[in-house]
Amino acid sequence: MQPSRPWKQRLTGSMLGQLQLATYAAVLLGFTAATSTGLWLSERTRLQVGEAELRAGSESLAFCLVAHGGEGKDVIRRELQDHSSVRTQLWLEQPDGSVLSPERSHLPLPQGLLQTAMAANSTRTPGQAHVIELNGRDYLTLLDRKLNSGALLWSSTEITGLGRSQTEFLGWMIVIWGSCLGGSLALVTLLVRRITKPLQDLSDRSAELTADGLKSAALPVPTGPVELTRLTRTYNALIDRLAWSWSQQRQFVSAVSHELQTPLTLVSGSLKRVMRKAPDLDPALRQRLQDAQDETTDMQQLLNDLLDLSRSDSGRLQVKKEAVQLQPVIDTIVRVQGPAYGRTIEAQGPGDQAGLVVLADASRLHQVLVNLVENAHKYSPPDQPIELTLARVAKGVQVEVIDHGIGIPSSDQPHIFERFHRGSNTGGYSGSGLGLSVVKLLVEAMGGSITVASEPGMGSRFCILLQSA
Repeated sequence: MQPSRPWKQRLTGSMLGQLQLATYAAVLLGFTAATSTGLWLSERTRLQVGEAELRAGSESLAFCLVAHGGEGKDVIRRELQDHSSVRTQLWLEQPDGSVLSPERSHLPLPQGLLQTAMAANSTRTPGQAHVIELNGRDYLTLLDRKLNSGALLWSSTEITGLGRSQTEFLGWMIVIWGSCLGGSLALVTLLVRRITKPLQDLSDRSAELTADGLKSAALPVPTGPVELTRLTRTYNALIDRLAWSWSQQRQFVSAVSHELQTPLTLVSGSLKRVMRKAPDLDPALRQRLQDAQDETTDMQQLLNDLLDLSRSDSGRLQVKKEAVQLQPVIDTIVRVQGPAYGRTIEAQGPGDQAGLVVLADASRLHQVLVNLVENAHKYSPPDQPIELTLARVAKGVQVEVIDHGIGIPSSDQPHIFERFHRGSNTGGYSGSGLGLSVVKLLVEAMGGSITVASEPGMGSRFCILLQSA
């Protein structure tokens, strides 16, 4: 499937583009219709004026012929001569087919004008006018009437000059039409963008909306169209409801987490005492107790994560920033977590690791590293080691947790630190999707940053950058 073209997306993929396109089409159609109508009326007027001039000449000639009371050829030719002009010619077609034309024309008649004019009205229908072209010039011809003698009164006038004026008029019309059209389209663009700007602001604000920004996400109510005013007020009311709902949700999570901590602690302690003071338990029963203990530990970790997130949302998260030596923290993780997970954890760093001191909270840093090591253990084969590397860098001290597990798909990596987000390839593993969000929260609270680099099937590398103390 071919991707959509940017210009097509801009024109048809948004309300602004559709409004502009529809308005452009309406303006173009209106200008074209008005210009075409004007040109048609101009051409029609040109022919009507020429035809009226011919009828007036024919009417005057017929009146004079009747007034003189004679229709001799000399009289007729003299009247034809008097009523003809520079542009207008009159002649009579006798019943026998012969033609009487002026003795002396003001201008020589074009060769074949009379024959072409009479051929255009082959049925000899009085009152019909025709436009003919002869030698590159245009003529309007008219068979005005049939006289009492049976002769047909013809007249013709050249309209070439009028056609040239019409062409010049058409040229100016095109220039004026194009200029007005361009100005109208520019004005339409400006007005449409101004009218739809509140909608664009609403869209941009909605796209940037986060849970933390609900309190400041309201938009000023515009003074424009009533539809936009209502939409903005509805949006602001929705934001208020979302902010209230989010506040209630945080309070609920915090309260439930606190309430569950005590019974879970009691359950965990009771399970440990039973397994410690009853060494002769049936192996199957001991395994069930151990499974219950593991689930209780996971539940306690989940509640701790929820509490940390809740405290952060309400501004009550307490994280110290003091000088902390990294070596003891790393040694503790290698010593405790390695046997607990039954796998090798390798620590690597510079020779003077004792000099690696960072600004952090020792307990929170331990929590962060344990969380990352636990993730590496969960998503890695049991025979693959987990690596912890330390290094001095220009901006501070860098700690990396490296595994050789399933990796993270590239589509999930931008969202891996979001709450409740889990990778698309973790369907067969348990988890809440909160651990990495808590890790990022704590690292940033200590003034550091965390990034991830990963390839599916090759493992992941989480890099923590902390400030040197």
